[in-house]
Amino acid sequence: MAFCVFAVANLALGVSAFGSSAVCPFCSAVAMTLTEQMESKDVVVSAKLLLIPEIPEDAEEMPKAKFEIIKVLRGEEILQPGMTFNATLIGRHPVGQEFFVMGVDPPNINWTTPMKASPRLLVYLEELGKLPEKGPDRLDFFQDYFEDKESTLAFDAYDEFAKASYEELIQLKPRMDRQKLIDFINNDKTSDNRRRLYLTLLGVCGEPSDADFLEELIDSGDSTKMRGLNALIACYLNLKGEAGVDLIERLFLANPDCEYTETMQAVSALRFHGTEASIIPRDRIVKAVRQVLDRKNMADMIVPDLARWEDWTVMDRLVTMFKEADEDDNWIRVPVVSYLHACPKPEAKAHIEELRKIDANSVARAEYFLTGFDDSDEDEDEEDEDDEDNEVEDVEVEADSEVESQLQDVGDSLGVGDSSDVSLINATAGLTNSFVALSADSIEDGHTVRRVDLDADSSNASGPQVLTADADIDKVEELANQVPETFVINRTADLQSLSEEQLAQTPIASSSPQPDLAAAPVAATASANLTWYIIFVPMAISVVIFMLLWSVVSGWFERLIF
Repeated sequence: MAFCVFAVANLALGVSAFGSSAVCPFCSAVAMTLTEQMESKDVVVSAKLLLIPEIPEDAEEMPKAKFEIIKVLRGEEILQPGMTFNATLIGRHPVGQEFFVMGVDPPNINWTTPMKASPRLLVYLEELGKLPEKGPDRLDFFQDYFEDKESTLAFDAYDEFAKASYEELIQLKPRMDRQKLIDFINNDKTSDNRRRLYLTLLGVCGEPSDADFLEELIDSGDSTKMRGLNALIACYLNLKGEAGVDLIERLFLANPDCEYTETMQAVSALRFHGTEASIIPRDRIVKAVRQVLDRKNMADMIVPDLARWEDWTVMDRLVTMFKEADEDDNWIRVPVVSYLHACPKPEAKAHIEELRKIDANSVARAEYFLTGFDDSDEDEDEEDEDDEDNEVEDVEVEADSEVESQLQDVGDSLGVGDSSDVSLINATAGLTNSFVALSADSIEDGHTVRRVDLDADSSNASGPQVLTADADIDKVEELANQVPETFVINRTADLQSLSEEQLAQTPIASSSPQPDLAAAPVAATASANLTWYIIFVPMAISVVIFMLLWSVVSGWFERLIF
């Protein structure tokens, strides 16, 4: 989750602090710009409406209106002014109304739905074709359309800036209107997205004195004045520098009463300055963000940042948090393990093994995300297939990564190693004289486990038993008949919550040997479970819904009659 938040943290606000990153991650583009739309089409024209066809009552398709081309904006080699075409028109418009229309696949052009165009829009579209592809000269043109009364133009100007590079923005600085940006920021009618953009631009061209009014907005406690808080804080820090961190720390990081969303917006602004910028010393940023560890509901969000900034001073504290985590805040555990894997200190590896004994599943999940996208597992499988001297036949498990992860969790929870390559595995930790049969085919829809406790006199009690799924099926049945106790555990819950102690002490099906159990298959097939989910569950839901609807309808009729 923290990495998702980091995706919006690369804010570009300082002249000396940034390279060529995106202008404003806090104000992402709403849609394709008009330039991008036109470049994706073969022809673009301005045209006037000539004829509106009558719509017959039995018409299966909407008839097309007739248009005359006034000006060709794209595709001059194909079309000329004065030519006519037909296109589907939505809405009522007077004859002579001008439209903006695009098309593809000449010569039999497929026309898009015509968009009503004002004279200003048509002039705007013509000017777009004269602009350079990028650079300050292009951006300067769009500055005149900020908060334009014609929404199409205002939206397009915003999207052009949201997609520009910060390097272009720096070059535009001498042509920015600082006072106009401040007016936009202080206007309550300015949308949140555009306010973030204007704060970004003010971070480029603003003066140190502008930090005073930004501080008043941040400290106001007024949600209206604090709109776009992440960009507001980032802009404030850009102009105020290190001296501004104290305010952010007091209001959002060290304040336990601060709302979650506000704290995380402050963190995202500090994250940028701590990762990309050089305005504020890294140590000061780390010290401020570290205080979020005191808030259990969001501590996991900043652990990846501390690892990224190589703050290894909190290692012991994070290990303690892992150990003390309960069911309500155990999400801290996976980030802690990832932090320890990133830590170069030798004691970090020792901590990982220590924590593995406490919660093997969390450690396994963290390690899966760290190594789940390489080809090491595939290479190991190929080596096993080529090893002719291997005494144990590998059982191929055709499953996606999610199923493989579940198999690994099962193996970890039972105290064994890699459980993805065998369907019958030995569980020796706490169950010295027993073996567990796992069905890989039933992992997705349910789990079947057979545990057979061996006699003390049994010849098989001297060592671990590792059996293949097919070749040793007779041996499984033979052992099941010979031993004093046979337990069959058949359930659909996730096996990762089944501890070894529970497995050893909880007889689910039977406490004495039974012939039918010995003759039963080792594991249930997935098809039976799949049939249950596909047929019976929807049928049960349908019956319940029908009964509810019938009760409502019956009650309505009773009230109507009586």
